[in-house]
Amino acid sequence: MNWLTRIKKIGENIKFNIQKKFPSKKEQANSPWISCCSGPVLKSEIFNDEQLNTCPKCQKHYPFNPTERFNHFYGKNNYQIINTPSPPDDMLNFPGYKEKLERGRKLTGQHCAVVVAKGTVEGIDIISFAIDSRFNGGSINSAAGEAIVAAYQRAIDDQAAVVAWCEGGGQAMQESALSLHFMVKTVLAANTFKKNSGMPLINVYTNKCYGGITASFAGPSMADITLAEPSLVGFAGQAIVKNQTRENLPEGFQSSETLLDKGMCDGVYHRKEINKKIIGIIKLLLNKNSEVNSLKNEQTSEISIQTREAS
Repeated sequence: MNWLTRIKKIGENIKFNIQKKFPSKKEQANSPWISCCSGPVLKSEIFNDEQLNTCPKCQKHYPFNPTERFNHFYGKNNYQIINTPSPPDDMLNFPGYKEKLERGRKLTGQHCAVVVAKGTVEGIDIISFAIDSRFNGGSINSAAGEAIVAAYQRAIDDQAAVVAWCEGGGQAMQESALSLHFMVKTVLAANTFKKNSGMPLINVYTNKCYGGITASFAGPSMADITLAEPSLVGFAGQAIVKNQTRENLPEGFQSSETLLDKGMCDGVYHRKEINKKIIGIIKLLLNKNSEVNSLKNEQTSEISIQTREAS
């Protein structure tokens, strides 16, 4: 046994002993406990219909998968999942990518990271799409990009508003320029929708939203209104920014609250209240807000009376 083999064996022993001290990802997933603000907390206290995957103490927002999101937004089973295109897998033959896609599909039951749904909320037709970070970190590959384009096209066809629930790490590096070109295609789709439908587009940042997602269809200037749940939003991750600048990052760096403070976001709301805010804004933009209309009518009537009296 030469010295290189001995060092390798020592390293493997150290790695094995470290792994023994910490639970594996599988053990963490199967555990009834999760670590939060006050230490170990029962998952059942956070992941339920009342708390909506938020901590009751510190209000930390945990991921909300598309099914949970749509059930909460439209009402359980009060929506239709829209089928989206399925381009060929792994067109560049990237090593290990097919297996990664299969793991994502097995975990989520979806063919890509984006799910599109249509439903009616308070009499308003709404198309929404949600990104699922469980599927390869929510990366946007060709299938996910086509799903977003299909959502905007369906909204144009049905004259429906669009609500985009955005999270994820950006474009799928395994598809290189194929996924990168969807940064352009999704922006064109969003602009085509705004130009041809006259319906509102609401973008909502959730969980962690980074990379080519925030640099394209989820950019702060793309939507009519940009909202957020308490989340992290940026282009490059905090570790990369810190490594490149070699400076300590300010408190609250890349938080949705900081985006609001800097004018890059129009509002940050708890998951329990954000649906009401979204619907209120859509009603206002569509001139369907009864309170606003009543106020307008009162003001118009008063002006008419004053005009008649003056004449």
